[in-house]
Amino acid sequence: MASRRGIIVLLRSLHRRPYLMPSPCNIASTAHFFRTTRSASKPTMAESFEFQAETKNLLDIVAKSLYSDQEVFIRELISNASDALEKRRCKHLETNEDTNIAYEIKITTDEDARLIIFEDNGIGMDKKDLVNFLGTIAKSDSKKFVEEQSTQNRVSTENIIGQFGVGFYSAFMVANNVVVKTRKEGSDKGYLWKWNGGTAYSVEETDSLPVGSRIEVTLRAGNAAEFAKKDKVVEVINKYSYFTTLPITVNGERVNTVDAIWTMNPKEVTSEMHDTFFRQLAKTHSPHLVNDRPQYTIHYKADAPINVRSLLYVPSHNVSQLEFASSAEQSRVSLYARRVLIKSNAKDLLPRYFRFLVGVIDSEDIPLNLSREMLQMDAVLVKLRQILTDKVVSYFVNEMKKDRIKYKEFYNGYSLYFKEGVCTENDQNVKEQIGSLLLFESSNLKAGTLTSLDEYVDRMQKDQNEIYYLFSPSRQLAEHSPYYEMFKSENKEVLFAYDAADEVCLLAMQQFRMKSIKSAENWTRIEAGGDSQTATITIRDADKKELLDWLKTTLGSVKVNDIKSLGTTSEHPCMITVGAEMGAARHFLRVGQVKDTEHLAFLKPTLHINLSHPIISALIKLHKSEPALATLVAEQIYDNALITCGLMKDSSKMVDRVNRVLSELLKPKSSILTP
Repeated sequence: MASRRGIIVLLRSLHRRPYLMPSPCNIASTAHFFRTTRSASKPTMAESFEFQAETKNLLDIVAKSLYSDQEVFIRELISNASDALEKRRCKHLETNEDTNIAYEIKITTDEDARLIIFEDNGIGMDKKDLVNFLGTIAKSDSKKFVEEQSTQNRVSTENIIGQFGVGFYSAFMVANNVVVKTRKEGSDKGYLWKWNGGTAYSVEETDSLPVGSRIEVTLRAGNAAEFAKKDKVVEVINKYSYFTTLPITVNGERVNTVDAIWTMNPKEVTSEMHDTFFRQLAKTHSPHLVNDRPQYTIHYKADAPINVRSLLYVPSHNVSQLEFASSAEQSRVSLYARRVLIKSNAKDLLPRYFRFLVGVIDSEDIPLNLSREMLQMDAVLVKLRQILTDKVVSYFVNEMKKDRIKYKEFYNGYSLYFKEGVCTENDQNVKEQIGSLLLFESSNLKAGTLTSLDEYVDRMQKDQNEIYYLFSPSRQLAEHSPYYEMFKSENKEVLFAYDAADEVCLLAMQQFRMKSIKSAENWTRIEAGGDSQTATITIRDADKKELLDWLKTTLGSVKVNDIKSLGTTSEHPCMITVGAEMGAARHFLRVGQVKDTEHLAFLKPTLHINLSHPIISALIKLHKSEPALATLVAEQIYDNALITCGLMKDSSKMVDRVNRVLSELLKPKSSILTP
């Protein structure tokens, strides 16, 4: 506890200066261990230096946050070592030096001594570097940050490290003392930097050091001592730094054996390499996919408008509805900056409906001081999200055209994600972009053959301005629907939507390529409405007029807002239309908390009667001779029509009614059965 208090005192004394991160090849900035800068008076040999004071509240937040997630210090020190190695390599490239240096990061653990050591043969530091680049935590906006965070219960370690550049000092929350031994390339002097848990550090000159740096962290007793165990260190490396370009060894054993293949030329990556890499990613993101392999691989590289190296996979495993729902807030994509993990669950980097993708995205344009909590408003990330979304959609469009059979298999397992995308995107262009990935059966194609909206529009009749679809549980029911009869007679193509999600996303899209999307019922209502009105006016048979009046009275004004004769030829005794879009009415029924016939009162249905149908002809006589039985028949044909259009709320009463009708019809002396 005393050690921790000393650490907090130290952190409270750190100096405040703006954070400046050098590029890998900028040799003038060699602060590879300290992500920020500070000023101090010139030290003498072996002189101690006091850290300058800083805002108390901010450092309280830092101390608390860094203490809660200790393992990140391994990631930060590896990242610093990688930067140092990269700078030395860049220097040699710029000066055309021919060297055979084996760049590597060595980590050594000693469990008994509670010691973990990080070594690199990178650019190294001199005394000036050690003094000037001893990290600062705060920036000029630290006061605002404190005010914003003071109302929150917990502040993320990632946020603190990302915004204030305290990567090196993350080690202080696990250490009793820290020793840095370093020699800068080109200098014959080495230096020893020491911190023993207080409010000061010391720098002294020392001899016989190799070029590079060595950090010795003596760990505190308790939970922190876990990081002196080899297995624990390897676990953290696998989580955060597995794809660091340079070799990382722990106690002499290479850890990161899989290359960062997303940085390679896509043509040079074999299917075996993809399988191995996919399984490595699955261990972290989706253990149930560890024995799976990718069915699609999206390998994308670009340097403009922003630098991006991405590798995304579609698992062969089909997603169940339960998995679809349970993974709504998860992402299987990791964000890297120069091969260093920034965020393992980068759920804001791709739209949520692409969460089935497994992979990595790496960009050198992502600010290294970016909060690893994913700043949604960061301009680079917003642009990166747009570029990747366009790339993923265009990839699937091309795959659909290239191999429809394979795409169909993929679509059967992942179509829910695309439908979600259409429903959740606000931009119409994006809706249509995702909508181009949807597939449907068509009345113009044989059963089992799927078509896209683009293909439908390309086949449209010249005078057709609308895309028609019919929602039905199956193709057989769709082809025998009263709402399809008129389309069939006029040879108009209709898309068949068998899933409620299909209809919902078509409702959400509303149009595609400047063509309105309409349900078949909506078109039928307009067409049949005109014919019905004419037919009603020209009815001369008093019995038929009487039947229409009787049906409206018997069924009630809630069920029948209006009643008309069906002027077109139909195989069905009746049909229902509503004033609203029928698809919207069905969706309202699915999600609305309505009772009994409340939805009918809202929808104001019109009942269209086919006066030439045998059932209706028989009902004209029956409602006079046996009004009770006729009432049962009228209610049944009405419910049949409700079922046909998908507006039946509760069908439980139908069973009892059907049994009663059958009982009446099967009575020995029933006049109905008498020839």
